[in-house]
Amino acid sequence: IGNSAYDFDGASGYINCGSDSSIDDIFDGGGTAEAWINADSGGEGNNGRICVKGKWMFYLYAQKLNIYNHFDGTDGWWQTTNNVLTYGKWHHVAVTYNNGATTNDPIIYVDGKQVPLTEQQTPTGTRDTDAGENLYIGNKSDDSNTFEGRIGMVRVFDDIRTESELRADMFNN
Repeated sequence: IGNSAYDFDGASGYINCGSDSSIDDIFDGGGTAEAWINADSGGEGNNGRICVKGKWMFYLYAQKLNIYNHFDGTDGWWQTTNNVLTYGKWHHVAVTYNNGATTNDPIIYVDGKQVPLTEQQTPTGTRDTDAGENLYIGNKSDDSNTFEGRIGMVRVFDDIRTESELRADMFNN
C-alpha cells in the first residue's frame, strides 16, 4: 500500500478524479466507498476528507469516521460512536449506504468489521444528486479540509458490498 498511496500534508492539496456517469449517485439504491488510510491527525481543522463527491463526503473528524449526505430538506450526518482509528497505522475503511429513504442508515467498516454509528443529523426530504460533480480524494474542491496522512486504493461501487466482499477487497490490489 505504501508505494501506491498519496501523502497529504494536512494543509493543502487534493486529487480530482473528475466525473463520470459510472460514479454518479452511487448511493442511489445502495453503494459503497472504500479506501486504505493512514492518518497522522484529524486533518486540516480536525476535519480531513477521505473522499467527496458533490453532495456526499466520507471524512475523518479526529479519530472518528463520518458520512454526510445532502438532502433537499435536512442533510444526513452519521459519525462513528467511538474513536475507531489509530494515528500512524494503516486502516481499511468503508461505508455502505442506500440513500433512497431517509430512514436508511449507512454502515461504516474499519478493518473489515462494522463499527457503531451515531446519527448526528436525521435527513429529511429527497437526496440531492451528485451527477456531474467531480470526485475528490483527500479534500474538498475548495481546498479547505485537507486530509493529513496517506490515502490509497480508493474505490467506489454502485452496490452495497458485503462484509466478506470488503474483507476480500482489503487484500486485493
